[in-house]
Amino acid sequence: MITKTGSKIPRSWLCYSVILKKAYCESCWLFANKNNSSYRSEWISGIDDWQHLSYLITRHEKSLQHVEATTVRGTWVKNATIDKSIEQHISKEAEYWRNILRRIIKVILTLTAGNTALRGNEGKKGDYKPEELEGNFMRTIRLLADFDPLLHELLNDPTKHIKYLSWKVQNELINILSENLCNIICEEIINCSFFSIILDSTQDITKIDQVSVIIRYVIVDYETHTINIKESFLGFYALEQHGAMDYAQLIQDVLHKNNININNCRGQGYDGASVMSGQYSGVQKRINDIVPTASFVHCCAHNLNLVISDASKISPSMSRFFETVQNVFNFFSSSGPRWASLALGDNTASKIKKKVLKKVCSTRWESRHTAVFALKERFIDVIKCLTVISLTSSKKDERDMIRIFH
Repeated sequence: MITKTGSKIPRSWLCYSVILKKAYCESCWLFANKNNSSYRSEWISGIDDWQHLSYLITRHEKSLQHVEATTVRGTWVKNATIDKSIEQHISKEAEYWRNILRRIIKVILTLTAGNTALRGNEGKKGDYKPEELEGNFMRTIRLLADFDPLLHELLNDPTKHIKYLSWKVQNELINILSENLCNIICEEIINCSFFSIILDSTQDITKIDQVSVIIRYVIVDYETHTINIKESFLGFYALEQHGAMDYAQLIQDVLHKNNININNCRGQGYDGASVMSGQYSGVQKRINDIVPTASFVHCCAHNLNLVISDASKISPSMSRFFETVQNVFNFFSSSGPRWASLALGDNTASKIKKKVLKKVCSTRWESRHTAVFALKERFIDVIKCLTVISLTSSKKDERDMIRIFH
């Protein structure tokens, strides 16, 4: 706009609408605060009083509405919104905690990869210092804090009341990592189309039966022309009832939960118990009724182990032999001095470390071979120790046990 004196005054806010044939203020049209008491709509709906336009423009430029709208527009043009500083603070804070969680997750993965317990004696009562009750997780965090500025700040800043180091956060992160890993495994199984089920159960320390579910599948790499056979563990599942129907229902529930189609099952692997391998109402028959192509295969190594173990029980002399091997182990292992005297029977220290007496396991034939082999290697030492004990011991039970061996 050119004044009477010839000076030019830039008014970028002043616009003209060809359709309405009116002049209007673009800044007020876009950014005026309609809730303000000084709000006026004439420069938003348009001005067509051309005779007094200069006066109206000058008056509008001095109005509070226009000044505030222009200020907001200038801030918006610079991409510096009113909440930008708050957004920057939030982003910085989010990045800080993201880095903290990365370190916490790395510590959890490192400890759990080595089967190391995360927590120690936090709930223990007594006169203990706080550091004496800390578990492996917190000890590792404090160790890293000596070298990592972020963790050092987290532990030593009194203003940070939230630290994400509690046992609840640890458990939550473990569950998230577990679910993520399980999803990756299941996606791999789904892409392979066909799979086999391997199922077995065992009791935990609280005597609750837990069923382990394993999926066996084949990955074909068409680029390198290689085949990779995998067996992936999906988890432990508690089972209150132990009927064939309960096991079969558990298999269906686990597969359905992980979006794995049971119709793609091509094999089943269980132990020889009738509830599992029964051909009329066992688990393998119930699954086979759903998927006729899911053939049941009993582990050949397990079958061979059962045959050899049962065959050894038929022969009385064989049974007595293994009872003697087990009694020799029990005799020495039940007493520290007797075990120490057997260790001193051989001057070759390296040989002592490699060959010690082993117990006989009733269910695994391989353990019997190990026990017999160990007794064979240490036979001379065992005879010497038994002879010395029989001549020097004043304990009647020791002398009676040695007479049984003879």
